[in-house]
Amino acid sequence: MSNNSRRISLILGGFMAIVLIAGTILPLFSNNAQTTTQTTDPTAIPSPTFPAPVTDFSGISFDQVYLHPSGLYTIAQPTGWAILNPVTQSEVAQVGMNNGENLSVIDAYIQKPALPVADAQGISDTLTRDVLAQTWTRYNRWEETNRRIEDDRLIIDFSIVFNRQDYVARQVSWTDGQYIYSVRVVAPSNAIDLLHFLLDNLPATLHPVPGMDVAPFNWQAFYDPYAYHILRYPQTWSQQDVAAGRTASIIGTQGESMRVEISDLSGALDETAASDYVTSMVPNATILSVEPVTRDSADGFGVAYSTSNADGEPFSGYALLLTTGDGKLHTVNLRFPGSAIDLSTLPAATEAAAAEPTASADATPEPATSDPNAAYRDYATIMETFHIIEPIPLSADSLPPTATPLPTLPPTATPTETNTPEPTATSTSTNTPEPTATSTNTPVPTATNTETPEPTATDTPQPTDTAEPTATEVSATATPNS
Repeated sequence: MSNNSRRISLILGGFMAIVLIAGTILPLFSNNAQTTTQTTDPTAIPSPTFPAPVTDFSGISFDQVYLHPSGLYTIAQPTGWAILNPVTQSEVAQVGMNNGENLSVIDAYIQKPALPVADAQGISDTLTRDVLAQTWTRYNRWEETNRRIEDDRLIIDFSIVFNRQDYVARQVSWTDGQYIYSVRVVAPSNAIDLLHFLLDNLPATLHPVPGMDVAPFNWQAFYDPYAYHILRYPQTWSQQDVAAGRTASIIGTQGESMRVEISDLSGALDETAASDYVTSMVPNATILSVEPVTRDSADGFGVAYSTSNADGEPFSGYALLLTTGDGKLHTVNLRFPGSAIDLSTLPAATEAAAAEPTASADATPEPATSDPNAAYRDYATIMETFHIIEPIPLSADSLPPTATPLPTLPPTATPTETNTPEPTATSTSTNTPEPTATSTNTPVPTATNTETPEPTATDTPQPTDTAEPTATEVSATATPNS
């Protein structure tokens, strides 16, 4: 082959190689260009908007009062706010209130701090960012925007984001040297005037109930809105047959029983009358002691006695009888297992004996001394909480259930005797069956338990839940559901 022919062959081969490589690579660039061209920006999600804020506060009243189930305090329940999930723990008693129309949440509580807090500065020292963070866990984002002390009250402002919406909150806290009291309001960012209105009125309505803090925080209360007497008892006990103005029964977990009632006082109440009253209620009672008792403006007697149940097992009891100026007798009678236990003469509680340090490394410390009267001290504490207090204008959420009246039978006509002639011997019996009463099985109407839905705003979150504080929390906050 000549040189020219060889040269032409090489040129053709190189050209074909270039064509093949270009056919492989160029589509890649083409695909990338096409993909880039087809990419579009995502559609922006519209942010939900709040309803128009309420500007006329004349329809919001603070006349109705909510009594916390612990009996430790009362607070006004503003018109339009519903009670949510009250909490009673060993160191805090909290309640939340929700308004689904205004998207506003109120949170109120009292707390027994681990260490004494003397003033607002002491409260501020306890409310660190870590502590506050526990109260905002259900929100997307929160920030403290301001903190100040005014009139010995700590005021903290917050900026909050929930479901891409901005909320504002303010917490007001104060102390009496023993407990911390707090009220917090969460509201939409366009309803700051509502937040100010609520906090201008609510803190002044939070009042501890006198005499109730002698019992543990996590006890609950029985209050009769007709008789105005109140007491507290362990949370594991249960109320039975409770209705305003009627005898209430409260049952314990270890065979205890307690009756609380009000009656008209006939004659003067002295030691003899008090003893006679107890023996009339408990016929087989043996009186152990009678002592005078004064509770605020009420006077009376405490009567300790021993008795037994139907099986002959020994029981003890203590009845507290208090009289008021309106001629009423308020009584609470507690019976519990135990032989001849007089709650009025229990020895003072003693501290557990501490183990003495010894020089010997293998020495075993002496066991702590137990208090054999610990259970009986709880019974004495129950009786100590029995008080007659000023009437509370309770809200509907605080009222006990209304007693259902017992059904009565309508009067029946008295049958009259008719002179029906006796059949003669010639008459034949038709064996007509006598009519019998037929049961119509008419169902008794019952409650349907249909829930009434709360109004909600379109495309806006409805704050409904309250964050339940733990025993270590200093600030409990209601937060909206996600």
